[in-house]
Amino acid sequence: MSEETTPSVGEKLEETVKAAEEVIRHPYTRTLARFGFYTKGFIFLVVGALAMLVAFGRAGGELADPSGALETIARQPYGRILLMIFVVGAAGHGAWNILRGVADIDDAGGGWLGILKRIIAGIVGAFYLWLAWTAWNLITAEQIVDRNGEIPRTMAAIMLALPLGAALMFLVGLIIVGAGFHEGYSGVTGKYKGAFRLFAADIKHRRVITVLGVLSFTARALLLVLVGYFFIAAAWHNDPNDAAGLDGALATLARQSYGKILLFITATGLICHGVLSLYEARYRRLC
Repeated sequence: MSEETTPSVGEKLEETVKAAEEVIRHPYTRTLARFGFYTKGFIFLVVGALAMLVAFGRAGGELADPSGALETIARQPYGRILLMIFVVGAAGHGAWNILRGVADIDDAGGGWLGILKRIIAGIVGAFYLWLAWTAWNLITAEQIVDRNGEIPRTMAAIMLALPLGAALMFLVGLIIVGAGFHEGYSGVTGKYKGAFRLFAADIKHRRVITVLGVLSFTARALLLVLVGYFFIAAAWHNDPNDAAGLDGALATLARQSYGKILLFITATGLICHGVLSLYEARYRRLC
């Protein structure tokens, strides 16, 4: 890259960051972002509740990932109306996360770790945009087809088909495992609370946020480590069928000794994460 080109690229990046900062400060963006957190809370509450039913051996339970939970919702009375609301919230949450990464509202910085965190924010945003698209397809579909757990296997098959695909998927698995340990560290140390405007909450709500954070981040850490392990195993065996998502992680826990107890604890953590997302809608720093 020439010396003339380098400043122009830097200027373009700076302009992009400034534009993202302006958009994310807009009142409409903040309103949509808060609605997005309610949407996020809703989907985690559904996933956790379905797993809880399985743990108790009750009818209607299912070990589902978010897309599987959306399929379950679509089959319910007025389910497609709920999905229409979800589409708006998930799209808003996805767009806000992408803007969050570009504008660096969490002060991650420009170092390699900060850049990685900002990229992860963008990936989270893309995931919720995909969930919004999935919900829209369910709304317009004549027949609901069960695709629970299909996405991780499809991703694995695509990566394994690439040159050095197994190495790439192994790296992705390691990143997911690392993200899991980071989630656990954030939950135990309370580091996640740095993104909250706790000064706006009274002591009772601050205590609730602390308890919810420990339970939810610990559960998510365990599930992420398992999902990362599945991707590493798929890379090692060169078999995309070894890859699994949230549903596979929950199923693995259910098959262990005292599986129903483990599943109950993890489902409780997912429900806590859903409730914590509702607190984020009110107290999360958005810009």
